[in-house]
Amino acid sequence: MKELLEKVFSIDKLKSSLKVEVLAGISTFLSLSYIFVVNPAILSAAGIPKSAAFFATIVGSVVTTLAMGLWANKPFAVAPGLEMNAYVAFVVVGSLGFSWQGAMGAVFWSGVLTVILSLTSLRVNIIKAIPDKLKFGLSASVGVFLMLIALKVSNLTAYQGIQIIGLGKIVSKEALVFLVGLALVLVLKKFKVKGSVLISIIGASVLANLIGSSQSIEPIKLGREMFSGTFALDLSVILNPKIWSVVIILFILDFYGSIAKFIGLTQNTLIVDEQGNLPKMKEALIIDGAGTVLGASLGTSNLITFVESAVGIGEGGRTGLVAVVCGVLMSLFLFLTPLVNLVPVVATAGALFFVGWSLLPKLDDVKKYTWAEIVSLAAMILVTIWTFGLDKAMFAGFVSFTVFGLIVNFKQKPNYYLWGSTIVLLVSILLS
Repeated sequence: MKELLEKVFSIDKLKSSLKVEVLAGISTFLSLSYIFVVNPAILSAAGIPKSAAFFATIVGSVVTTLAMGLWANKPFAVAPGLEMNAYVAFVVVGSLGFSWQGAMGAVFWSGVLTVILSLTSLRVNIIKAIPDKLKFGLSASVGVFLMLIALKVSNLTAYQGIQIIGLGKIVSKEALVFLVGLALVLVLKKFKVKGSVLISIIGASVLANLIGSSQSIEPIKLGREMFSGTFALDLSVILNPKIWSVVIILFILDFYGSIAKFIGLTQNTLIVDEQGNLPKMKEALIIDGAGTVLGASLGTSNLITFVESAVGIGEGGRTGLVAVVCGVLMSLFLFLTPLVNLVPVVATAGALFFVGWSLLPKLDDVKKYTWAEIVSLAAMILVTIWTFGLDKAMFAGFVSFTVFGLIVNFKQKPNYYLWGSTIVLLVSILLS
């Protein structure tokens, strides 16, 4: 058995262990399990039957996450993205007036576009063309994004739309759960306790339930309605020019969002090779796009590589076994719902904040940056905070890095992939 696991996942080669990989998979599952409740709730606002969205979320996530582990051997979990479902529900259906079936058609075509480009060398070349210092900037952006999520779910920051407008409730049950969870993981990591992230989430969950900060969740009924979203999408919607900008926006958010996460989640780990490249990247990118095609066919918005995968990676997970464990737990969600409901989102906040902080570049590394690289890094972090969007952070980093690079060395060889990505990201921002 051990030989088979090593052959499939290369656990020893990546200096991990079966225990660490399993704990990491459980941790990742616990940190993102809220999506199985939140996603159906949001998509139901678009008119998609809640049970259908629930079924699509589980099946799409399970199949894609297992594929990510078994084929690409990556510790990434895949599930419907919050930025995607909100856009579909409140913009595509709510503002533009498309039916939810038409919206699923747009999601489908954005996934097809992602798969096509992933089958070519273009997407891989785009990632390889990103300079190493910008990759660290993307890692920092993902880290800040995680920290913002942690502060948001614990109500420590107040938002107007997507912009921070000030401090939230400093003294609250949610804030207490966040601080206890963060303190737990810091102390446990200090003493090098295995499973510290998972223990932190469990401890915070216990506290949340004891003080009454967890929210009760209405159970979803099982029945024929679960299949009402399967193959209900309207593929002919692509003939409507009004939907083209929607397809482009969904595609860019998926396409570049995955690039940011692949890079940001794996920097400074043995997941990348000695040159800083991600092995089997093409397979991972194809799976990421194919998941969206599958999800749309079942009745949910774009499936993306989840940033909460950082929790399992922070726990020490390095191989696809993490994703397999997470995928198996996803498949059991129907039976685990009463148990998982005891893990409110706020219980993961402390762990998320810690993992986000660990993704920030070390001070000694920053000292080696040029002033132009520091400005680019700062721009990406500030834009992440201001816009709550990784795509906009990438645009800020690409623009500043390119402009300052030309100022410092105007004779430098043009990085056409980087320039092209910058233009595409600009178009996406203008369309959104």
